[in-house]
Amino acid sequence: MIRNHIKIAWRNLLKNSTYSLINIIGLTIGLAACLAVTTVVIDESSYDRFWTKKDQIFRLNSTYRLSAGKQTKTTKAFEGWKIALPENFPEAEKVSGIHVFTENFKISKDNSIPVNVLETDSTAWDILDFKIIAGNPKEFQFGVENLVVSESFKNKYFPNEDIVGKELKNQPSYGVKPKSYIITGLIKDIPDNSIFKADVLHISDRREETLFKEGYGTFSQLFLLTKKGTDAKKLQEKVNKWYIEFFDSKNPYLLDFQPVYDIYLNSSFDGKNTNTSEKKLLILGSIAILLLLIACINYINLTTARASYHARNTGVRKVLGANKSHLIQQNLINSLLFFILSGCLALIIYQVSIPLIENFIGHSLTKIFTKDISLISIYSLAILTLGIFTGLYPAILLSGVRVTSALKNKIIKSGTHQNYIRKGLVIIQFSVSVVVIIAMIVVDRQVELLKNKDIGFNKNNLLGTQYVSWEGKGESFKNELANSPYIESVSLNAWTPGETAGNMTKSLDDPFNPGNKIEIWYLFGDADLAKTLGLELKQGRFLNSEFPGDFLNEDLQFSSDSTDIYKMANTPVLITENTAKLFPENKLNHVFKDLNAKPVGIVKNFNNESLRTAGKPIVIRAMEYDDYGSILMRIKPGSEEKVVAKINELWQEFFPYKLLEINNVSDLLQKQYDAETKLLQFFSFFSALSLLLAALGVFGLIVQVTEQRVKEIGIRKVLGASVQSIVMLFSKDFLKTIAVAIIIAIPIGWYAMLQWLQDYAYRIEIKWWIFGLAASVVIGIAMLTVGIQSAKKAIINPAKSLKTE
Repeated sequence: MIRNHIKIAWRNLLKNSTYSLINIIGLTIGLAACLAVTTVVIDESSYDRFWTKKDQIFRLNSTYRLSAGKQTKTTKAFEGWKIALPENFPEAEKVSGIHVFTENFKISKDNSIPVNVLETDSTAWDILDFKIIAGNPKEFQFGVENLVVSESFKNKYFPNEDIVGKELKNQPSYGVKPKSYIITGLIKDIPDNSIFKADVLHISDRREETLFKEGYGTFSQLFLLTKKGTDAKKLQEKVNKWYIEFFDSKNPYLLDFQPVYDIYLNSSFDGKNTNTSEKKLLILGSIAILLLLIACINYINLTTARASYHARNTGVRKVLGANKSHLIQQNLINSLLFFILSGCLALIIYQVSIPLIENFIGHSLTKIFTKDISLISIYSLAILTLGIFTGLYPAILLSGVRVTSALKNKIIKSGTHQNYIRKGLVIIQFSVSVVVIIAMIVVDRQVELLKNKDIGFNKNNLLGTQYVSWEGKGESFKNELANSPYIESVSLNAWTPGETAGNMTKSLDDPFNPGNKIEIWYLFGDADLAKTLGLELKQGRFLNSEFPGDFLNEDLQFSSDSTDIYKMANTPVLITENTAKLFPENKLNHVFKDLNAKPVGIVKNFNNESLRTAGKPIVIRAMEYDDYGSILMRIKPGSEEKVVAKINELWQEFFPYKLLEINNVSDLLQKQYDAETKLLQFFSFFSALSLLLAALGVFGLIVQVTEQRVKEIGIRKVLGASVQSIVMLFSKDFLKTIAVAIIIAIPIGWYAMLQWLQDYAYRIEIKWWIFGLAASVVIGIAMLTVGIQSAKKAIINPAKSLKTE
């Protein structure tokens, strides 16, 4: 019996080629999109879940309460916790500093390559279970820099060598001279789905410092290993309670234990974080499911629309003794055949698109459906389940028809519940399309705002270098650059826009809201920083390199000597308008006690962070940067190539062994919004797919309707109806359905995007034209599809259509 059902299903598929093709294309697109997005969701959700002790590893984040319900949070904590936690809390086994950065290593005499380096100390071996292949890297070799390389690094650069004991040198950017590293071991590659992904490990001598009661100290990225079975929340409460009693101030930096597997998706509080978030994954998954829903709706609508063509066949089968269960089986086999064929085609498209997916997310995928037995089994089961559930309604509808109606080819009459269901399904799929288009337009407008909003300084024609050790040559190097006719201004500084938010923060009592705190950022540079940025002076004067008193010696910044504190308080600074508003009673050229500085000028507000956060009060202090710092250059428009060539020439003269990195500040600022740009690309792609699927559904339905009413079209033409009037007749019914879909979709799209925009301090206003544009696009696509097909039937000679009928 099953074999016979399959034969009939195959014949029906070939016989009705147009409808079969529409169904297969729609289902293939929906399934392929679901496969691609599900792969990304699985990959992004799998970060750092493979570590043996994943449930015991936590990053120590620091939180600082600004006001009731508000706090600032950072991914770092005091180095002193390395000793304080294990000593005072038996639940804490190990605390290790771990961070990943890029270092350049000399692979040959004339060739250096950038390498991702994980820097840590020997306690990391107890926290992260790296798999050792060769050497004994756990035995720390004192007096040398210990380097442990990955298998892929060794195979790529030293394929036929025993590299344990080999020496490597770096090409420094910050350091004074190149460092020598000894390779002490070889490990298996760290999986790509890890925040610790690196090509080599730099195991350094363990640095420890005391946890100071005064609340100062070195901030580092620390990871805690707890004993098995420890309740992390209770331990966190216990630690913070102890620290409040230990700390001298009423408002210390409290610890927040973040599970290692939670870090990748939940680090939005980190200003530089551009990772995928749980919210974005939810958006991705939802739209992929909705696309598949549209494809399934198309199948249901087209199958029920074609019911009358199979009515007589169904009636004859019933007369010959076929019962309802046999007819349901036949229709379910038809549905399963479509889904199995589409599922196979979707797998082929998916496999071909893997490189594109990896390029989109920026790293290799760890789990792929076509290479994982468990995933392909789940996919196969999903295909069968979808095929059965999607085909269930058409199967019940077609099997339940009366014999007399079936033999007369009358199954679905106008105004029946089946017609209402079909229209309801069309409304759902067009509502989805409208919501996706609204989302695409809103994201596009928000990205434009983020990239083009005035941030208070001129980001164009601004170049910056990395932070380096100048070896006492900083001023000389700056003066040589200033002599170039293509460079308008140069500044030695410790802050480059787009890389960090600033150099130091200070929390002050909010004078307008007692009990609340305000965070103030301090930016350090020389006297030319404001001029190079292109800041607008509102009152007073800029800092001036010709005034020695405008500079603060860097050693005084953290001095506790009363004389040094007095000198620092009397050192001139620049403040923004937001900062000045906090001290309305103070005047320029007077010491602001809370700032511990003497403002001599007020500049227009500018953003030192991304536009996800509101602009904060800023203080600019001039420091001496002849030993360490970076360079910021304002260049003449169109001269970037010449300036870069000049910098490279001078660099070879001053620092021949050092690495040079030159960044366009505009590019650094744009990079802050890579996540939003990718989201826009995603919405653009999927809005096009949703429209294509919806148009396919409408095309199938209008073909069916016009074929059923071909005699009516002929009679209307004989009675004098024009092609335009016939097209309008068919368009009117679809237009009403789409209008209902738009009315439903607009409030859903508005609310969803309003919630998404809440993450941004600076955001667009969702205006009426956005909904109008989305509605126009959907109406235009639908009416174009309906119009073309109905016009094709309308131009047929009436004599032919009436005769054929």
